[in-house]
Amino acid sequence: MKQDNSRKREPWRIVVFLLAVACIVFLWVKKDIASIYATAPAEQILPMILTTLAVSLLKVAVIALAVLLVKWIIGKCKKK
Repeated sequence: MKQDNSRKREPWRIVVFLLAVACIVFLWVKKDIASIYATAPAEQILPMILTTLAVSLLKVAVIALAVLLVKWIIGKCKKK
């Protein structure tokens, strides 16, 4: 009987998610985004929010790719 592993959570995915969220929150707090948005003209707020979200998603993707690359390299080294 074949087990369905599609719903299984791998620990590295949880770690990547937590690192990505922590990184994004740290960068948002560091830049003090709330005060930047409060002083920005009204017509610039939506593009600023969208840009911030897009950059954050890009950062998450880079972190995830880095972890996958390290995982792949470790897997290759263990097979030898």
